[in-house]
Amino acid sequence: MSTTATAPTRSERADAITVILYAAAALVIAGVATALRVLDTFREGGIAWSIPIDEQPISATTDSGEIAVDGIAQTAMVVAADVNAVSVAAIVAAIALWTVAAAAIIGAVTLVAWNFLRGRFFVRGNARAFDVIGWTLVLAPVTIVMLETMGRNGVTAALGMGAGEPVHPIEFWSIAPIFATGVTVGLIAVAFRRGVRVQQERDALQRETEGLV
Repeated sequence: MSTTATAPTRSERADAITVILYAAAALVIAGVATALRVLDTFREGGIAWSIPIDEQPISATTDSGEIAVDGIAQTAMVVAADVNAVSVAAIVAAIALWTVAAAAIIGAVTLVAWNFLRGRFFVRGNARAFDVIGWTLVLAPVTIVMLETMGRNGVTAALGMGAGEPVHPIEFWSIAPIFATGVTVGLIAVAFRRGVRVQQERDALQRETEGLV
C-alpha cells in the first residue's frame, strides 16, 4: 500500500479550493489584460508607445474633462507609423510571451493545488510544476524586457529619433524581485524532489515490511 497520497485536512482542502478559484479568475484577468494591451498598442495610425521626454510643465484634464490639473510630464504616449517589421514582431512576441508565461504559471499553480486537494503532496508532478513556475519567472521577464527594447527602438526610429539604445542595466534591476522569486521557487522544487525521494523510500520500506508480515 502506497502512502504517497494522504487525506488533506479541512483547512488544507479549503486552501487548495481557494487557490484553484483564484487561479481561474487570474486566467480570465490575464486574457482581458492581453486583449487590452493589444488594443492599446496597435492603433489605427500605428504603434502606440510611451517614450521619455524632456521634463516640462503641462496642463491637462481628467474624468473626461471635468477636472483640470497642472503637472510635470516626463513621458508621452506617441503613435508611430511605418515601424520596421522586426520591431513589430518583437512587440507581438513580448505580448504573446507575457500571456504564455502567465498561463504557464497559473496552470502550474492550479496543478499543485489540485494535487494538494487529492492529498498528493510530495509527488513528481508538484516538483515539475514548481520548476515551470521558477524557470518562467526567471527567463520570461528578461526576454520580455529585451523584446520590448527592440520594439521601443523601432518606434523611436520611425519617429526619427535615431536607432535607439540597447537594454539598460536599470531595466533588468526593475525585474530583480521577480527573478529572485523565480530562484526561490526553484529552491522549493529542489526541496520537493528531496521529499519525493524520501516518500518513495518510505513506500518501499513499507512494502518490504508488509511482505514480511
